[in-house]
Amino acid sequence: MRRGLRLGRVRLGAAALGAAVLVAGAPTVGLLSCGGSTHSERIHTVRKGENLYRIGLRYGVPASQIARANGVRDVTSISVGTRLRIPPPGSASSMRRSGSGHAQTRKPSGLTDARRRAKRDALREGKLKFAWPLRAPRLTSRFGQRGGRPHEGIDLGAKSGTTIRAAESGKVIYSGWLGDYGKVVIVKHAGLYRSVYAHARQLHVAKGEFVEKGRPIAEVGTTGRSTGAHLHFEIRKRDKPRNPLLYLP
Repeated sequence: MRRGLRLGRVRLGAAALGAAVLVAGAPTVGLLSCGGSTHSERIHTVRKGENLYRIGLRYGVPASQIARANGVRDVTSISVGTRLRIPPPGSASSMRRSGSGHAQTRKPSGLTDARRRAKRDALREGKLKFAWPLRAPRLTSRFGQRGGRPHEGIDLGAKSGTTIRAAESGKVIYSGWLGDYGKVVIVKHAGLYRSVYAHARQLHVAKGEFVEKGRPIAEVGTTGRSTGAHLHFEIRKRDKPRNPLLYLP
């Protein structure tokens, strides 16, 4: 998985969640994924039920970046029919944001300090203590730059059908097919944190459910654009992807 979910400044409260439902029958668009892809700038016409967060998910571009490219000041009030210029993934601004995570993985001392800060922040935000989403995980790809592009999560190799568990308690805000992510579950946690579980073979939870930490929510698969069975796992705060290794035991 290369790039994907950005929350921007969109507030995902109960009302916003209802408005964020993807339009049935909307055409599939290419998200950057674990298999890689190339993109050019596109024009997107806003449809009923869409917001910048969901549009960003579909194109693999941060909601905040789309807002800047179109001079949008309030990302929560986009009118149906508005034509938005979708900047290509991998722009200099987003590369700079993701690059910091890569630097952390290369500097053990810096990573230790970053882990301490990240865990302290998660505890302060919502008493969150993230756990590994797989038992006996095998890290196959790290957060940061990969092949010259941002990789906004970690990949965990596992056999197809392996149980995926919620890394923390929270509410399921998305469960279904999402472009190159394949079958994906997104869980909103206390505070501003979300976790993402992509390329699943089967999903065991529905949107709106509350899940306890450690509950089975899906099975490892290779749906969407991926190379081999694995879990692509992300932790995000607001619109920014965080290095999951900073938060995990």
